[in-house]
Amino acid sequence: RAPPAPPPAAAPCGLHNISVGVGALGLGYPSPETVVFRYCGGGCPAPPTLHRLALGAVLGTGGPGGGPC
Repeated sequence: RAPPAPPPAAAPCGLHNISVGVGALGLGYPSPETVVFRYCGGGCPAPPTLHRLALGAVLGTGGPGGGPC
């Protein structure tokens, strides 16, 4: 019997880009244009702050995690 596979490594913390077609945004009209969304993602550890604690209390456990990129 083979040993279990290790869990996938978390993506590195950083600023990520994703290009999305305007037609895929559900705005009600087709368009050949694309927009670029930028977001902070990956494993971005940060110490707790009052803002993060308050946001977690409001949004619950499904709230945003990580920290600044």
